[in-house]
Amino acid sequence: MSTAYTVTDAYGHCGLSKFKPLEEVLRITDRYGVPRSNLIQHMGEYDNSYIGGIVRENPERFSGVFLVNFEAPDAKQAIVRWASTGHFRGMRATADSILTHQPIWQAAADVGLHFVVSGPFTPQTAAAIQRFAEANPGNALQITHLGSPKKDDGPKFPSLEPLLSMSSAKNIHVQVSGMHQLSRAPYTDLIPAVSQVYEAYGAERVLYGSNFPVMGEDQLYELEIHLISSGRLGVPASAAPQVMDANARRLWFDRRSLNAGSLVWRVVFG
Repeated sequence: MSTAYTVTDAYGHCGLSKFKPLEEVLRITDRYGVPRSNLIQHMGEYDNSYIGGIVRENPERFSGVFLVNFEAPDAKQAIVRWASTGHFRGMRATADSILTHQPIWQAAADVGLHFVVSGPFTPQTAAAIQRFAEANPGNALQITHLGSPKKDDGPKFPSLEPLLSMSSAKNIHVQVSGMHQLSRAPYTDLIPAVSQVYEAYGAERVLYGSNFPVMGEDQLYELEIHLISSGRLGVPASAAPQVMDANARRLWFDRRSLNAGSLVWRVVFG
């Protein structure tokens, strides 16, 4: 796929027990000319070594986001352990966990990690996440899949209200991703939802994520990139270089934006 800019995928999956191994990620990203991908650990998997190894071998092409068991008594120690490898730039969390496990969120923030946060969102979780974001301005929060609006909620999408209410926190970002879980291509029914998100968060805080391999067919991977880049999905075509590349590259690949490994040693070990 030819554009005037490269594409950085802010949210894809890679694994051995679920989804697809590295070889499949390389195959589809090579096919469609996507040179950088942020690999997100899937729910229920707390051994992050496979993704960590991929990032270690090719940090220019891949960044990683790990997951820990928030219910485990050593959850904070696990955060330090994975962050200290230097192979991860973020931690995954569910929105509702901010109400029950806020100290674990803070432990991740304290060692310099960004967050990938999955919905759905309620007014209570949105308010708590906004407070957390404002208290930790150096840590970015990336909200997955348009904040997980309800299916058949259009055309006004009232279920987006909690997500939109957080937009004043300048370190909160939102993915245009997961459309294939809500609708069928070309997703014309989702344009009002995407437009509301873009209007609230702006060109500098909206990111593209493929959610590979959940969309299934390879052609849908290509189509979604085209729909967003061409301005046909609620994001102006003029903003595509930021939404499709620059924002994700800044958060997940710019070494000046985050250095979790060195922060672990300073914060935890002095």
